[in-house]
Amino acid sequence: MIEQIMPVFIFVALGYGFKMIKHDISESLIEFVIYFSLPALALVKIRELVFDEVVLNIIFIAYLTMFIATIVSYFIGKALKLERKVLATFMVVSIFGNTSFVGFSYVESLFSSKELVYPLVYDQIGSFVALLTIGMVLIAWGAGREEKTTIKQKFKMIMTPPLMAIIAAVLLHGVVFPDFVEGILIKLEYTLIPLVTMIVGMKLEIKAFKNFFKESMVALGIKMILVPLIMLGLLYPFFDFSATWMRVTFIEIAMPPMTMATVLAIRGGLNKDLAINTLGLGILFSFIVIPTWNFILS
Repeated sequence: MIEQIMPVFIFVALGYGFKMIKHDISESLIEFVIYFSLPALALVKIRELVFDEVVLNIIFIAYLTMFIATIVSYFIGKALKLERKVLATFMVVSIFGNTSFVGFSYVESLFSSKELVYPLVYDQIGSFVALLTIGMVLIAWGAGREEKTTIKQKFKMIMTPPLMAIIAAVLLHGVVFPDFVEGILIKLEYTLIPLVTMIVGMKLEIKAFKNFFKESMVALGIKMILVPLIMLGLLYPFFDFSATWMRVTFIEIAMPPMTMATVLAIRGGLNKDLAINTLGLGILFSFIVIPTWNFILS
């Protein structure tokens, strides 16, 4: 187990160390990942994907998980008497998981690169679309303003290069690319895991851990333990947990808070300390929680 997750730890450490010694280049790396690595992965994997019952089940599970997390985090946040801005931040970090940057790294380490298609579906069709629709409404509510984004602006936000690549891959399903094109896409795809894991390391803010510590711990308990437990109880009677796709999907359910959701929450005017604190602690706790869940499932 240690050998499986060690690459994740090393790349996170490299990213954090580079930020400390040199400077934070995570925004530039995120641009590269969004415009090159993720679209390449989508074109390679989704183009060969059969939209069968498994894929539809992954999408269903993703949205059911976020719905339950919304309900649970809202009522627990109200029980903690959190004011609206803190409550909205609390909900954002409890609902949206790091199903891409951290998720891809763990799936590749615990399973193989062949299974990356499952978190890609979970993330792009599930988490990412939900963040840019429901999530933006929640952020606007928490910041005390009405969302004034036009339909055209929302469309541009949703139609990211990875999502456009997924659509193109679906339309090109079964099409065989020339060898040199396929080779370029595969090489770009290989850049994904090292880059996204180092990005996570660069996003760590250890100095912020002391701020809103209690709220962060409760949010992480909801995101990485309570909601997965609820989902385990709901899904176990109906799905085969010995199937690789189901184990991968459940690992995605237990992921720590999403980096992009944290960035959008901060940019939208929510509580920066709570958002960054929960993101950083979630990454660190994932080194214990995710292997534990994988051990339980196996």
